[in-house]
Amino acid sequence: MRNIGILLVLFGAGSFVLNMIGMEFKLLMWIDNWGQTTGWAIRGGMIVVGGLLFFMAMRSASGETATAQAPAEPAPAPVEPTPATSYESVDETPDTSGEYQPSTGHQ
Repeated sequence: MRNIGILLVLFGAGSFVLNMIGMEFKLLMWIDNWGQTTGWAIRGGMIVVGGLLFFMAMRSASGETATAQAPAEPAPAPVEPTPATSYESVDETPDTSGEYQPSTGHQ
């Protein structure tokens, strides 16, 4: 985009100067087919649009380098997996009667 902007500005300004001395670029000879005023408007438009393209390309290029140089945010700390929990109480006391008696977890 920057190069296209530069070309538009150069051709527009060059056409402006050459028209003042009675000459024209062969590529842009069609500009004055619709009249002198339209030709000047096209030349001016080429300069303005080319300048806008150039400055927009420069702005986006400087924005990309600024974001590329910005320090990256640190990665979040890894989350430790939580141990599986049991639905039964862990504090089961052994039953001496020989039968298994699960605790209810209520006190």
